[in-house]
Amino acid sequence: MKRKHYVLLVLVLLMLFVVSGCSNNQSPASTTESEISIEQVNDFLNISGGLGPNGIGNVVAVIPHAHIDGPKNETPFYAFVNFKYRARDYIKYQVSYLSCTCREASVNMWQTMYVELTLPESKNPEDVKIRFLSFDKDSTGHYNGGHWGDSDPMPLGQTYELYKTEYISFFPKKDAKYIKSLSTIDDIAIEEYQTGDGRENFTLDALSGASVSANNIIRILHSVLDYHATDEYFNN
Repeated sequence: MKRKHYVLLVLVLLMLFVVSGCSNNQSPASTTESEISIEQVNDFLNISGGLGPNGIGNVVAVIPHAHIDGPKNETPFYAFVNFKYRARDYIKYQVSYLSCTCREASVNMWQTMYVELTLPESKNPEDVKIRFLSFDKDSTGHYNGGHWGDSDPMPLGQTYELYKTEYISFFPKKDAKYIKSLSTIDDIAIEEYQTGDGRENFTLDALSGASVSANNIIRILHSVLDYHATDEYFNN
């Protein structure tokens, strides 16, 4: 337990150093010799405290993403890949991130996405597809790989079950090129959204007033896809 607490403390301190490298207008600062880069943080985490390829825990990483709020203001932010496992033709990830920021600090909780991304034969990152996406059970149905941390229900009544049934289910089988073409839910064509068995009555209007959760799912998928593309599979 002491070792675990030590690693967590070091992570927090390192993140404070990284965040302190941002300018007052919240744009990422350029790296200098006196600053610590995300790459250095990730390297340290994966060679210490039992984490990484030779440890008792899986590879972890800090990844940047562009958080977006209700009025569509963007803030450079960070998410945490706290689980990565490479299977034969795909990789499993858990990614924890902050989505809704309109709540009081006492309940400003993070959530965890569980996602499986393919390893295409072409080795072209644009051909990567979302194999599975969840904020609760993993693809086996046995383990809770994800966690929904946003409000349930939301102020206008949308529930996690609505998100799960109508919105989250939209992304599996979509490729990276398509996902990267989206910035917010406004970029999803309704014809495409309603394609598939049982989807003909689904509308994006159902998410009206609850777009922060929806839009940040897209933004986190962007970041995880970027991180996925750094796997050695794509460099061989």
